[in-house]
Amino acid sequence: MSTWKHTLRLLRYRPGLFALNIALWGIDDFVPLLATLVVREFLNVASGDASVGLNAWTLLALFVAVELGSRGFVFGAVAAWSRYWFRLETLVRNNWLERLFRVPNARDVAGRSGELTNGARDDAEAPIWYIETYVDGVGNIVFAVVATAIMARIDPFITFITVIPAALIVTVVQFAGPMIRRYRRANRRATEKVTAFVGAMFRAVSALKVAGAEDDALRHFEELSETRRKAALKDNLLNELLRSIYGHVMITSTGLVLLLAASKMREGTFTVGDFALFARLVGEVAGSASMIGEIMARHKRAGVSLSRMETAVTNAPAGAITTHAAVPITGDLPALPSVSRDAQDPLKELTVEGLSYTHPGSDEGVRDIYLRVRRGSFTVITGRVGSGKTTLLRALLGVTPRDTGVVRWNGAVVEDPREFLTPPRCAYTPQVPRLFSESLEDNLRMGMPAADIQRAVRLATLEDDVTRLEDGLGTIVGTRGVKLSGGQVQRAAAARMFARTPELLVFDDLSSALDVRTERILWDRVFAEVDATCLVVSHRKPVLRRADHIIVMRDGRVDAEGPLDELLVSSEEMRRLWTGDIAAA
Repeated sequence: MSTWKHTLRLLRYRPGLFALNIALWGIDDFVPLLATLVVREFLNVASGDASVGLNAWTLLALFVAVELGSRGFVFGAVAAWSRYWFRLETLVRNNWLERLFRVPNARDVAGRSGELTNGARDDAEAPIWYIETYVDGVGNIVFAVVATAIMARIDPFITFITVIPAALIVTVVQFAGPMIRRYRRANRRATEKVTAFVGAMFRAVSALKVAGAEDDALRHFEELSETRRKAALKDNLLNELLRSIYGHVMITSTGLVLLLAASKMREGTFTVGDFALFARLVGEVAGSASMIGEIMARHKRAGVSLSRMETAVTNAPAGAITTHAAVPITGDLPALPSVSRDAQDPLKELTVEGLSYTHPGSDEGVRDIYLRVRRGSFTVITGRVGSGKTTLLRALLGVTPRDTGVVRWNGAVVEDPREFLTPPRCAYTPQVPRLFSESLEDNLRMGMPAADIQRAVRLATLEDDVTRLEDGLGTIVGTRGVKLSGGQVQRAAAARMFARTPELLVFDDLSSALDVRTERILWDRVFAEVDATCLVVSHRKPVLRRADHIIVMRDGRVDAEGPLDELLVSSEEMRRLWTGDIAAA
């Protein structure tokens, strides 16, 4: 969708509030004109050239009234614009984030954290800054037209000189348009790389320390920062250059007009009041001409930002970013959406038939997978490195879009697993759980005030760790849980699952960072205290011994399945995994 269409949709979102801003800021733009007309008559009265029957004191009182009244309009205009700005910005950002969460392949999002962070911060603002030029520009341009008409009645030739800057500015902006877009994109790309690398350093703090690579990482960060500095310098330098051109054109035009007006005064065809009026309005009119250039420049920048945001949300309908929706910015925060349990939710059986998924640009993935998970069972998926265990879980849950296959919950087809297989039906902990830089309790609740956090902490064998943390559950865990150990992060993610009491628990190698004793206690508690149905990726022998059913993956297919004892007899792959002849992870 074009920039114009997006802008028109935003303008129609709150047309009354937009009109109010136009009116209030338009009045503010007209105050200098009214004040200037009063000053003109005041000076004409003082010089004996008055054309109206008002005395000096009346005009002085009128001038004070106009100036004081303008302050009230400015206050109202600022209040109105604040409300309008936050509504539009929140609408754009909410729409974009909502569509971003619906991207079919989650890996498309996970690998672009720097770009998307930058988009949420800066790109969402660009269309609103563009609209701001209209809020300012309408009153400014109307003021320029009226002021030009008044000046033209006094002296058409001098007035003609004042419109020359507008033509020059439009020409400059048209010429600079490609450079504006190129430098803006380069600046954004450089910023994205810096943001992404900062996130990567936080994620890999331990690895950097173990490898002794802190200095190398800092050098690379400095290189990225230097590239960003140069890109930002070019972008800002172009902006300042254009503003400088606007300013010098206006100053030159103003000086020329005032020189002509001074010569007219010597000829006696200009009054003192006329000269004061031109001296005051010429700069304002020339400034209004620069507003045209600003509108055109911001139009191009908004187009770049909107295009980037649309590119990020693949498969979204055209115009999704500016779709009208409720935007609560006052009062209490809206309640989090939740799925209530119904008669179909208690799990009896989950089945997968013919599930296949191939990673884009490769032949790797999973093919023709059939599996069945019955209520109360403990099903373990195992296999060598790269056999497709994680891919199977992600395709089943809809984290990545399956190519073929059917998922059934209690016999009913699940059309959209990503939406359906969520709490209270299903909860999932990936190989590398994600925590936010908030308190541990907030990470466990995730907006659920009624969650039984103490029970969830105990089930995850996290209670002793909580007592050792400086502020207990209130401890801020840092970016991606950097203040916690790997095992604590995994158990915190497990506790987050338990707090939602789902029908099906899906773990992707939960025990990879747990010692054997902690892992045993965790599973003992789960099966003693929870009516649990588990689908687990693991290669550990205690987990395999506990399993009711084991699925052995190899080269993206189910190589064998059944109880452990049977598989150790019938499956060579299982025997090699059990004895450690091949790596499993």
